[in-house]
Amino acid sequence: MTGTADATLGGRFVIGDLLGVGGSASVYEAEDLQRSDDDGAPVRVAVKVLHPHLGADAWTRDAFLAEARAVQGLRHPNVAAVHGSGLHEAGGVTMAWIALDLVPGGSVGDRVAAEGPMTPLAAGAVLDGVLAALEAAHARGLVHRDVSPGNVLLARGTGSIRAADVRLVDFGLADAAGRTAAGSDVLRAPVRDGSASVVGNLHFLSPEQAQALPVGPAGDVYQVGALAHLLLTGQPPFPRATAVQVLQAHVTAPPPVPSALVPAARPLDRVVTRALAKTPLRRYRDAAEMRSALAAVLVGLTQPDPPAWTTADATPEVSRTRALPAAGDLAYLAAADGPEPRGPHSAAARVPTGGVLACVAVALVVGLATWGVLGGDAAPQVAVPPAASPSASAAATSAPSTAPVAVPPPADATSPPAVAEAPSAVAVPVLVGSLADAQATLLLAGLVLGGVQDEDSPLAADVVLGQVPAAGSPVAPGTAVDVVVASGANEVPAVAGLTVASATATLEVAGFVVQGDPAATSGARVTGTLPGAGAVLRVGSAITVVREEPAPTAAPTEQPSAGSGA
Repeated sequence: MTGTADATLGGRFVIGDLLGVGGSASVYEAEDLQRSDDDGAPVRVAVKVLHPHLGADAWTRDAFLAEARAVQGLRHPNVAAVHGSGLHEAGGVTMAWIALDLVPGGSVGDRVAAEGPMTPLAAGAVLDGVLAALEAAHARGLVHRDVSPGNVLLARGTGSIRAADVRLVDFGLADAAGRTAAGSDVLRAPVRDGSASVVGNLHFLSPEQAQALPVGPAGDVYQVGALAHLLLTGQPPFPRATAVQVLQAHVTAPPPVPSALVPAARPLDRVVTRALAKTPLRRYRDAAEMRSALAAVLVGLTQPDPPAWTTADATPEVSRTRALPAAGDLAYLAAADGPEPRGPHSAAARVPTGGVLACVAVALVVGLATWGVLGGDAAPQVAVPPAASPSASAAATSAPSTAPVAVPPPADATSPPAVAEAPSAVAVPVLVGSLADAQATLLLAGLVLGGVQDEDSPLAADVVLGQVPAAGSPVAPGTAVDVVVASGANEVPAVAGLTVASATATLEVAGFVVQGDPAATSGARVTGTLPGAGAVLRVGSAITVVREEPAPTAAPTEQPSAGSGA
C-alpha cells in the first residue's frame, strides 16, 4: 500500500482493504507508518472507522473515542491492543477512528461456521483466553458488554487452538457509539434519551442487558457462557424465529445444556449452564471466578487418572494440580498464573485495598453487583488434592492415606516410627457466601482466614466479594487467605439528568429503596436525590428522587369573536 499524508489517518495510518462492516463502524486493514517490521515494511494494523451517519454527531464521536482511550491502557496478551485514535476531516465530514492490532486468523465464529463445533479442549482454550482478557478488564473497571463470536479473533487461521492465540476486540466500542449493532440478528436501541439500554449481539445479550438494566462483570460472564454454547454446539443458546422471542428467551428460558445437542460437550455442561443463569446472583461473580472453574474441568480432561500406587516412585496426584499441561489445544490455565502463596496473617488484620483489588479483579459497574454472590448455587469448588505419597516401604503394600501412618520398627531399632509426609500443597477453594461460610470452607481445605478488607457494595454486610490468593492457586497447608467482604453500605450514585425510570433502576441496583411511585412519572427527568449523590448509606436505605418541575403552562388568552364590535 502507498499513500500521501492527506490519505492517512492521524498522519500515521494508510487505509487499505476493507476487513469487515458492523452496525457502528467499518474495519480496514492499514499500514502504520510509524512502526516497521523485521523487513523494514510498515506494520499492518486494523483501523475501525465510525460510520459517517453516526460520526456526524459530536456527542457520539466523543463517546466512541472516550471508550477507546479507556481501553488504550489495557495491555494483555489476549487483548488486541489499541495503537491510536482520533478524528479525520474528509470533505466536510468528521470521521472518528481507532487503530488496533491486526489479528489475521479470523474469528471463532468463522472457525465454527467452517469446521463445525469444537471439542471441549479447543473450546476451553478459546474460553480461557477470553476470560483471561476479561479478567484484566474487570480489574480495571471495564465491562465488555459485547462478547460474541465476531469479537473473538484467532492469531492463526488453521491448526489446533491455544489460549495464547485468542484476541478479544471491541471493548465497549459499539456501546460508546451509543447504539447497538444493526442487522438481521441484532437489536438496535438508542441510549441518548438517558435510558439504561446497552448494546450487544442479540444472541449473546445477558438478561439484564436485554431488559435495559445496568451491566457489570457478571454480564460478561453470561456472554462467555453463550459463546461457549456456540463453540460446543455450533449454535447460540436460544435460536428462535424472531428477535423478540430471542430476547424473551434470554430473560425467561432455563439455561440450555450443550450436551443435549452434542454429547461430547458434557464435561463443560455445568460451567456453561452456571454462566448462563438468569440472574447475576447465580452466575460466576466475574471472569476470574469462571476461569478458575473452567481450569478445574480442563485439568481433568488433559490428564488421565493416575494408576494405583504400586511402586515406590509413583507420582501422587498433587503434582497434576501444580504442574498444568502446556501442550495440545490448551496453552495455559488459570491456576498456572495465580499469585504466589502469601504468609499467614492475623484474622483481624486489614489488607491494603489496592493490593487485594488488583488480584481479585472485582469491578462494580453501575451497581450490577446488587445481585452479587449470595447463597444460591454455590460455585464449583476446586478439588483439594490428596496427601503426598507414603514412604517407599509402605507404598508397595497399601494405598496412600491422608492420615499419618505409623510403621512399626524392628525390635532392635532405636529410630522413631516413620510417618507419612503431610500434603505439600492444596488448592485454594472458591469462596462464596458469608464470611463465616468462607472461613468454614477454608478450614475444610486445611487453610486459614487471613486479613479481612471491607468494601462498599450493594450486597449485605460480610458477603464475600473476592479473595487472595485466587481460587485454584496451589499453596502450602495452613496458608492464610485474605478476603474482601461487603461493608453493608454503599455510595448513592449520581442520577441527575436521567429519566425517573432509569434513575430508579440505577438506585435499586446500588442497593437502595426508591420512595414514591416512579411509574407515575417515569418519563420525567431527575435533578438529584435526597440524600445526594456521593452519600454513603446502609444498604436498603430509602432514597427520594427529585424530579424537575414541568414548566407552567400559560392560560390561553380569550380572543374576541370575529363579529364583536370594538
